[in-house]
Amino acid sequence: MRRWFVMCGVLLSCAAPALAQSITCESPEGGYRECRGGSAGKAELTLELSDNRCIEGTSYGTRMEGVVWVDRGCRGRFSFRGGSLTGNRRIICESQKGGLEWCPAELNNAPDPKVGVSLVRQLGEKACVEGEGWGYDIERDQIWVDKGCRGEFMVGHANRSKAVEALDAKVVCETPNRGKVQCTADTAAGVRIIRTLNDTTCGFGRQWGYDETSIWVSGGCRAEFAIRGVAKPTIQAVTCESHNNVRVACPAETKYGVALVRNTGENECVLGKSWGFDDKGVWVAESCRAQFALGGYRLPATAKLPPTATKLICESADGQKKICEVDASHGVGLLRQISETDCVLNRSWGYGRDGIWVSEGCRAEFVVAK
Repeated sequence: MRRWFVMCGVLLSCAAPALAQSITCESPEGGYRECRGGSAGKAELTLELSDNRCIEGTSYGTRMEGVVWVDRGCRGRFSFRGGSLTGNRRIICESQKGGLEWCPAELNNAPDPKVGVSLVRQLGEKACVEGEGWGYDIERDQIWVDKGCRGEFMVGHANRSKAVEALDAKVVCETPNRGKVQCTADTAAGVRIIRTLNDTTCGFGRQWGYDETSIWVSGGCRAEFAIRGVAKPTIQAVTCESHNNVRVACPAETKYGVALVRNTGENECVLGKSWGFDDKGVWVAESCRAQFALGGYRLPATAKLPPTATKLICESADGQKKICEVDASHGVGLLRQISETDCVLNRSWGYGRDGIWVSEGCRAEFVVAK
């Protein structure tokens, strides 16, 4: 019996270093989600929490080292093994509301606890200064962040963080529903979140992230991000055509307005007469055929507008309704919200042929199609 315990103890001690951190990642309402674990390596499904929906390569997989993706209702516990950073763990810790937050470090389980914790990547616009914006509490064995610091930390890694590169361009990326949206951007120097545009939590690796060519958001996250250089313009458009004077409805996300970009037919498209939109999409009639920009033109603030559009700021002072006169016959989109009050289409802002109206304290920059 004693010999069995000795052998068991040896086996456990030998197996312990191979154990990887385990995380739960769930597909929200059958949609796509990415979850970052604290370690590097390939994601392995250790326990399925859904009903036979987790199929590697189809409903889950490894997005990059230490990141698992799930889709189509897959819910499970995942661990990460292998990778170039085996033995070290990465932890995301964020002060999303500007207050003090604590994140488990488990430094005592690291191969060399004396190495400590280091910041390897800053994820927010607020500077993460050690001792001021972040630190490590030995007694609690936890990392703390404060004053808006958002960072990715390495536990048991000796390299100190590199100087934060200046990111002088901004881009807005937002998902009007719970789905995933990708916004093309130059992410070569990294991406940092500046501010959220609604009350939805925007956590890195959960509601937002980025790859080599774009920023992605999901779960209702709407935010402004900082990137290097001049952001690449992104326009989401839909083509809707009426033939033989028949009214046609084209499903589209119209929450932030619609603008007529280009007439593709011979007949004139007149707002409210031969084209318009509702909460379900764009409609055309009387043989109007055109391409429409969803959200007007959803462009970064630093990007140049197309020659077919112009900017205009309209503000509701003291909550009163104000009409900003402008030719809006070709459509309007909300480009940038300035007020803390949410600007909601057809509730606190809207437009007709003669101009844009705002109310309830909505202050925003709009783009008007010419």
